Amino acid sequence: MTKYAQSGLRARLRHVHVYWIGGGSGAGKSTIASHLTARNGLRMYATDYAMSDHDSRFKSQYAPLLTRFKAMGMDERWVNRSPETMLETFHFFQGELFDLIIEDLLLLPADRA
Repeated sequence: MTKYAQSGLRARLRHVHVYWIGGGSGAGKSTIASHLTARNGLRMYATDYAMSDHDSRFKSQYAPLLTRFKAMGMDERWVNRSPETMLETFHFFQGELFDLIIEDLLLLPADRA
């Protein structure tokens, strides 16, 4: 449970319209989002571009899976673990750093009316 899982978050985010597009790597999320934002005059927030900033802001006690992942060598990350273990311990699938996405959204200027 994130620190933003409280009631009141919806009201705090009313200044922006959020449409979430999810899917696997290479599925075309960014391409589709770019077309939708251009066509509809929307602003795009892409987590791909926020990752390096989030990497510098996260606290290890709130992201233990990412902390362990970053401490691994390449073989330990990608060769010596089963796909099941990779899935179970993938920090983004477990919601780690989602609080940083919420923080970013809360700081966005209000959408145009």
